[in-house]
Amino acid sequence: MFDLPARPFTNMPTKPFRPLVCALLLLGGCASYDVRSVDEQPAERLAVDTPEQYLLDVAIEIFDPDLEGIPEDDETTFAAVRSAESIWVAQRLKESLQASNAWGAVRIAPDDQVIMDLQLAGKILQSDGETLALQVRAVDQTGRVWLEQNYQQQVSKYAYDLTQREREPFRSMYNQIANDLLRQLQATELAQREALRAVSAMRFAQSFSPAAFDQYLERDEEGLAQLVRLPAAGDPLLARVQAIQSRDQLFVDLLQDYYQGFAANMHDPYREWRAQSYRETQLIEDLENSARRRRLIGWLAIIAGTAAAVEGNEYYRAAGTVGILAGSEQISVSFEQREEAKLHIATLSELGESLEAELAPSVVELQDRTITLTGTVRDQYAQWRVLLADMYYAETGYPRPDTANLPPASR
Repeated sequence: MFDLPARPFTNMPTKPFRPLVCALLLLGGCASYDVRSVDEQPAERLAVDTPEQYLLDVAIEIFDPDLEGIPEDDETTFAAVRSAESIWVAQRLKESLQASNAWGAVRIAPDDQVIMDLQLAGKILQSDGETLALQVRAVDQTGRVWLEQNYQQQVSKYAYDLTQREREPFRSMYNQIANDLLRQLQATELAQREALRAVSAMRFAQSFSPAAFDQYLERDEEGLAQLVRLPAAGDPLLARVQAIQSRDQLFVDLLQDYYQGFAANMHDPYREWRAQSYRETQLIEDLENSARRRRLIGWLAIIAGTAAAVEGNEYYRAAGTVGILAGSEQISVSFEQREEAKLHIATLSELGESLEAELAPSVVELQDRTITLTGTVRDQYAQWRVLLADMYYAETGYPRPDTANLPPASR
């Protein structure tokens, strides 16, 4: 037992202890989470049906996964998962647009070769279970931009509660995009919509036979396409193009079954991955923050302890020794937590690999013929467009130019 001097502790100088006391008081700090509401913003819906001639068809391109935009040091984002999400996001957005009762056909498109009245493209900027950020751009066939905006939504851990199992955590953001597009649609006069549909038909015709159909469209001062006139009634070339367009729409409709089945198969593993990703992301962040705090506190304790130990007073030496030991312990724990964080990152990697295997692409089969489709769905649709062009020029005898099957000019 130590023999203590008679001088009371209250009379001891405190200056050398201040860094040590401050550092030790910080040891009680802990992480906290923001609690965010999971209330869903509904998709606005038209109460009255729109006459068919004013309904605009929408093509939602598969979202760009932005794999090049993922930082090299990001160990929690997986290319396989992000690529699968590009289909998931398009499917969920399609559902929100359909819920508005304001559009004609809403189809998911593998690329911008699918020509419809309104083309919607986007990019996934962030997706980690907690935050989903999207870049969205919608352009009609005249070239007019309807929407160009970034969207972001954060959810709380309650979004992945078992009671929310069938609920899309980010449905509010999809509904917001659909609502923004609906407001743009409502601001478009019926005559403008009807004219846009005619421009779309000519744009499709131009993509197969520019020489035959370029005369029907021209650009205004703003660079927007406008209809000059329509082909004569019963024009045989137009009839052929319309038949080709019907086949093209049939193929794209068949792709919808593929995308819907893809998303359905993805639902359970993707939900588990997002829930786990949310937990792992939160835990990794907390562990890294805690490790940084502990290292800082540890070094402060060591510095304060060393300063106290060299004072020569036995009180300071004893307190200094305690501070040095405590600081060393905090630094040791910080490195252990960094290793624990690496283990959680490894867990995410395993989940990503498992999801990649679950979401391997399938072969799309046509009902009216047997066609071997190889590569990605985008590759398969490109092959289909070549077949359509072959059919068109074989049926019409029209010379096939090198510019046939060009991507839409408004893109």
